[in-house]
Amino acid sequence: MSRVKKTTVCPLGGVGIGGKWMFWIWYHLLSGTKRFGELQRLVPEASRQMLTLELRQLEQVGVLRRQVYVQVPPKVEYSLTEVGRKAEPIVRQLAAWGQWYGGQVNLEFDWMISLGGRWKFWIWYHLLSGSKRFNELQKLLPKISRQMLALELRELERMKVLSRQAPAHGSLRAEYELTELGRNSGPVLRQLYAWGRWICEELDLEFDWPVLDEAEVRAS
Repeated sequence: MSRVKKTTVCPLGGVGIGGKWMFWIWYHLLSGTKRFGELQRLVPEASRQMLTLELRQLEQVGVLRRQVYVQVPPKVEYSLTEVGRKAEPIVRQLAAWGQWYGGQVNLEFDWMISLGGRWKFWIWYHLLSGSKRFNELQKLLPKISRQMLALELRELERMKVLSRQAPAHGSLRAEYELTELGRNSGPVLRQLYAWGRWICEELDLEFDWPVLDEAEVRAS
């Protein structure tokens, strides 16, 4: 397989499946080659423009290939590359986990779509090591604004992943900690982290996540 050009940031996002619809595009291509119209029917919530953009991004980094047939009307097909297919076990595991997670909460949302965002995974991941104050999380995620961090924390709380604990006696600051549901998802989050590193190596992309190591932050 030809190596793609190095980039300073992995365009697949911090969880390896960044982008709102990339996971489901990847998942549906596991069953075989698809035309654009087929993918649009399988992912009906995605606009034509967004689907085109995310297909192009997956093609650029070497996860899928785009085959154009010279005919009338034009015909374009998408299929996974060898690297895209190697990820099948974790992609299917994630789909099963998303279904399990959805069964644990009485909310109507697709967690795999939400996880495609830049920050939710990393907030969740850092809370696996224990409760954190708002400022501690901001130090670990230096590129996130206070407004965005507050928004993502509220969203994760609504999704029953974490809870906000009232300030302890003598403290003025609340802490955030994972719920039992959030902690039970620890193994798959750690596997996602490892998978993200692996796929960047396979695609010759620089592993440059928007987070800091907790040990480094404590030492600073």
